[in-house]
Amino acid sequence: MTTEPGEAFPTLSTQRLRLRRVERTDAGGLHACFGDPEAMRYWDFPAFQTLAETERLLSWLAKTTNPYDHLAWAVTESPSNACIGMVCYHHREARNKRLELGYILAPQRQRRGLGTEAVRALVDYCLGRLGVHRVQAFVHPDNTASIRLVERLGFRCEGGPLTDYWCVGEGYRSAMLYAFLAGTDAAAAAGRTQVTRAEYRRRHVGKTPRSGQ
Repeated sequence: MTTEPGEAFPTLSTQRLRLRRVERTDAGGLHACFGDPEAMRYWDFPAFQTLAETERLLSWLAKTTNPYDHLAWAVTESPSNACIGMVCYHHREARNKRLELGYILAPQRQRRGLGTEAVRALVDYCLGRLGVHRVQAFVHPDNTASIRLVERLGFRCEGGPLTDYWCVGEGYRSAMLYAFLAGTDAAAAAGRTQVTRAEYRRRHVGKTPRSGQ
């Protein structure tokens, strides 16, 4: 992951992706994520019914007035600059050096490792530039794709399911807590990645993985 110099907003670049500030023109790309019931079935709010709902969320995501609380990036594939998803951090507590992650990709762009690539860049930024010690991710217990993603990056499950943790529409959804600690988990991440992938091949060879956040 590299940070592009000379910009007020921290644009992040990886081998295949560019993570940049959310723009108004990203409404269609984001609606392909937030308006898709399949992509949203494990999220903490329901899929949007209209583009206008996504545009309201986009306006909030584009705000950078309080990076001490949250910041969001549009995920784009180089060199097209077309939005295919979003990553963010939120609930940042600077004094406690911790925050939470959120991420989503359009269903058509899943199962190619792009989500892992984008979230890895975000984690690197949070650890290296923000000086965060603890990075958290709350994942629905049935969201196997998202669980594999965070495990590849060295996150450990610390508890759950937290029953009825999110109120979604007229129902509730549960969550598992995953966390990554600077230093401790960074040193073990490479070995855990190899084990996780080997275990995945053993368990899921010939199966169709479920899409995730």
